[in-house]
Amino acid sequence: MKLSPIFLSLAACAILAADPLGIERIVVTDSVDDGDSMIADTNQSSANQTFTGKSIATLSTQANMNPYSVIAYSPSVNFTPVDQAGSNEPSYHDPIRIRGKSQSGPGGVYMIDGMPISSNPGGGKQLVDMENVSSIDLLKGYLPADKNLGFSSLIGKVDLNLLTAKSKAGAEVSQSFGSDNFQRTFVRFDSGKVGDIAVFGSFSHLSNDKTKGEGDLKRLNGTLGLTYTPTNTFKAKVTAIRNSDDHHNYYNLSFNEANNLGANFNKDFATTQPTASNDVNYYDWNKQSFLTTALLGEFEYKPTTSDTITVKPYYKKDEGDYWFSKFDTAAAKQRVMNWRMEHDLYGATAAYDHEFSEALKTKIGYWYHKQLPPGPPSDQIKYKVVNGALVFDGYAVLANNDYHTLQAPFAQISGTIDRFTYVAGAQYQTFKLGSLKSHTNGNQTSAANPDYDAAIASTAIDPWASVEAKTFNTFIPSLYLGYTISPSTMAYLDYSRTYGFDVNLFPTYISSRSSFVAQNVTLQQLWDKLDLELSDNIDLGVKTTLGGLTLNPSLYVSFVKNKQANIYDPAYGVNYPANVGDALGYGAEFSAYGPISENLELLLGLSYNRYQFTQNFQSGASSTVETDGKQLPDAPKYMAKAALSYHLGDWTLTPSARYTSSRWGDVANTQKIDAFTLIDFDVAYRMAQFMGSHNALFRLTATNLTNEKYIATINAADNFLAATGTASTYNTGAPFGLYGSINLKF
Repeated sequence: MKLSPIFLSLAACAILAADPLGIERIVVTDSVDDGDSMIADTNQSSANQTFTGKSIATLSTQANMNPYSVIAYSPSVNFTPVDQAGSNEPSYHDPIRIRGKSQSGPGGVYMIDGMPISSNPGGGKQLVDMENVSSIDLLKGYLPADKNLGFSSLIGKVDLNLLTAKSKAGAEVSQSFGSDNFQRTFVRFDSGKVGDIAVFGSFSHLSNDKTKGEGDLKRLNGTLGLTYTPTNTFKAKVTAIRNSDDHHNYYNLSFNEANNLGANFNKDFATTQPTASNDVNYYDWNKQSFLTTALLGEFEYKPTTSDTITVKPYYKKDEGDYWFSKFDTAAAKQRVMNWRMEHDLYGATAAYDHEFSEALKTKIGYWYHKQLPPGPPSDQIKYKVVNGALVFDGYAVLANNDYHTLQAPFAQISGTIDRFTYVAGAQYQTFKLGSLKSHTNGNQTSAANPDYDAAIASTAIDPWASVEAKTFNTFIPSLYLGYTISPSTMAYLDYSRTYGFDVNLFPTYISSRSSFVAQNVTLQQLWDKLDLELSDNIDLGVKTTLGGLTLNPSLYVSFVKNKQANIYDPAYGVNYPANVGDALGYGAEFSAYGPISENLELLLGLSYNRYQFTQNFQSGASSTVETDGKQLPDAPKYMAKAALSYHLGDWTLTPSARYTSSRWGDVANTQKIDAFTLIDFDVAYRMAQFMGSHNALFRLTATNLTNEKYIATINAADNFLAATGTASTYNTGAPFGLYGSINLKF
């Protein structure tokens, strides 16, 4: 079923939204901590938003494990998971776009308590249970100096503020169940404050069959948190998280298959193991399994009422396997690949705040961060299929990679003078890409041992595909200006520079090594030409309150330089990813949230987004791909999402829907994917007392009521051109689902 924009305009007051709602009363206030607040603004007049605990309970899906399901209700945020559990596919990138942009390189979008602990590829994308999050800061426009962190910040940041151990003892228990054998159990216990210490521990278990084909998803999470407050001037917080994620992948459709969803919507991998050689179409050869451990600390000391010293150390270790089938170009045969990953990241931020007056507040600090690849990959094993069994066939990638290191001093001044509010900040960032020693030579059949250390020891370094460390030094400024027009109306103008880096050059060189060697081109020659992608972003907006309803129209523009594109270089006679692109993003957003009447409440997000290259690219010795002015892949121009909640006593009824306009699957705009609309409906009933609890919520959610057949995610890198042979793939979305849950607080 496809709904026209005209219908949506007429129906917006009745149904717009994206994911199922946990149906709680939506009331907007000025306080982030107010339990009735749905959205509180990170800055009173900024386009950035804080989704409070109320919004998390209201907007998170029944899986309660993916923060993107909450922020998906903000304008210009494009996140549509492949199933109703909210899982991310595939393993190697975050399928989220903000204002048309996708995240670059091995950097994650979300942070935890201001610490850039997420990364790609690998596990840990659903590292936190949403019940353990007090609020979520969405920074999609203005990025202050102390939040512009991580391997990449191009599209903004999603900062999860953890719910610390509570001062009173208590417990929370929830149980969910539903379609495709969905089950989730969550339990949290709080000790309450005992002396100077308070502790909480939580456990969750989720299992779900795939919505199509054979296979399942299993997630197990344990979290332990401790706070220590011996005095009013010092407090410490430590959180430990252990998360396991095991799930089978969904089949990726080709464009021709995606163009005929009626016949291919349920297409997936074969359910029985093949007996023929060279047949890789089997569901259990397309899966991933990761175990992630994270430690986060926060230590705050206030020697005076005007001074604060904060130190935030963090550490994450991620290990596992990502299995997938592919066509091996070098061998001209089908292969099953095992991308083995074992990597960690660690770092810390330290900051000193001093308040001279309301008009002048200062902050100086330092950030240090190290992370080990993959990104680029270092350990990919090939398997051929012989009589239905996997047989080791050497390495597709075998390399010894050093750490990437980022560090930056930063400074910021802020204050309020009469009706003006300002924040000015800057980083001076040193970004070092680690050296890379490749042991991959051709098909690497000489590496006869699947053990990584043994393979490294038994093979020589390939000088053609090995490089030294490379360093970028970058000035990263930011500025925010706000003006209070009246007690109910504010205007703002902000600017910030964001950055990122794609790591596609090394795997591209490896896959076509013979072509580069034939042209006498080493990886180091191309590596020396790499540059950091930079985006200069400007927002202009107004925020006003009418009754209980907050309205926020805004305009934005982004000027992107050094964007990576897979181009043909006539000097070398080869194709490779190079930082030669300029791109332009611009658009308009409108959000509205709050009560329309005593029993009726609204959350609405509308957006128009353009994101495009501003030039064409040479794709061959005598061929050019027309990309100038073309919308980049998986970036819808129009989106609308919202919800209406009607309260009747202890009951809440919430119809919701999301409209996503047509998208392109390639940068040349030759592969068009149709628009779609998802309609959901929730019913919730609250009881003050049930089974000894002081708060019980019963919930029934129907998702994709019309059983819409649609493409959820397009797997297409911004920088690859169809003319160079890199094909986009497409993941279908979840069909109709029905879910029930009970949540008890003691």
